[in-house]
Amino acid sequence: MDLSKLKREDVKAVEDDLAAVLAETIADYEARSGKTLQPAHIERLLINTYAYRETLTRKALNEAYRQQHPRFATGLMLDICGDDVNTPRLNASAARCTIRFSAEPAALAQIQTAFIPAGTLVSAGDVAFATEEAAVLTAERPAVSVEAVCTQSGVVGNGWSAGQINSLAVQPVAGVEIKAANISVSAGGADMEDDEAYRKRILLAPESFSVAGPVGAYEYFARAVNQTICDVFVDNPETSDGQPVGGQVRVTVLTKTGMPSEELLNQVREALSAERRRPLCDTVTVAAPMAVDYTLDAELVLYEGSNPDTVLAAAKSAWAAYEAGRREKLGLDIVPLDIQTALKVEGVYNVILRSPALQVIAPGQWARCTSVRINTAAQQQEG
Repeated sequence: MDLSKLKREDVKAVEDDLAAVLAETIADYEARSGKTLQPAHIERLLINTYAYRETLTRKALNEAYRQQHPRFATGLMLDICGDDVNTPRLNASAARCTIRFSAEPAALAQIQTAFIPAGTLVSAGDVAFATEEAAVLTAERPAVSVEAVCTQSGVVGNGWSAGQINSLAVQPVAGVEIKAANISVSAGGADMEDDEAYRKRILLAPESFSVAGPVGAYEYFARAVNQTICDVFVDNPETSDGQPVGGQVRVTVLTKTGMPSEELLNQVREALSAERRRPLCDTVTVAAPMAVDYTLDAELVLYEGSNPDTVLAAAKSAWAAYEAGRREKLGLDIVPLDIQTALKVEGVYNVILRSPALQVIAPGQWARCTSVRINTAAQQQEG
């Protein structure tokens, strides 16, 4: 049995259907009293109340039973399930970016070196980033790049475009104007790990009992770096004749916002390269997935009498839901029939799909929709 397809409501310790409880209670009362009950009997009113209260108790018992298992636990109970396998929930994380410091070579020549200490703050409005390591500028090396982390946890530090983080709180060196600006988009900030992402890591936790040799172990340790990581693919590079290269491991990482930043990839590399986590003979490479871009161009033929605006809004909503389910997964093929099925909402007679075409996506690739065009045909059909 595939437990991943098991529905929450099917996991029960006791029967909690109200009709079944009511029927059992009535049958028990009639057997004990020798009296056949009619709907208007006063006993039926009392039994109805009793059966309802017992059903609530049974539902609470079943929910308590589900909360013992990581596949169905939520909130604090999920944290307790994680504690059983030494997998705590990830706290809110701060965004990261790379900041380039620079100064005029002539000014640097006068002082020989300009030391920029770790923890130097560079801001964009009210959001500040602190450098993680020290840097030195010289006349021969008038620019240097270092990683910086946002001083506030959460998504507030995400999405600052290159050049926006450029305000130095304090000039590190007197007499020399040092400029600073981010050269990468800040990313990686996230709120506390939600239940679904945490649940996936808990279910992977037994793989971590080994060093990162099994595929599941590499995936577990990669996901544990940051809660923005939503999918991980682990494989071996292949030779020209399709044979896996022994001793080399390739880890592909996808985030909830799409491509991972270089700063996040560095964090994953560091996590997977610790000698206590990987076999000594493994060479691990961490990379972003290869994006396979496609566009959606669909025309909806409607039934006669359908409201085009209403149907078009429903189709766009259906597409958004369909695409959202694929956005955080690697290796999902582009299947026109699936897209047509998603767009065939109430009022749609036919879906004419001009693009995309059928395309098989490799496990380490990511199908990315870059533009959406959905319109309605001028003519309607009776059906």
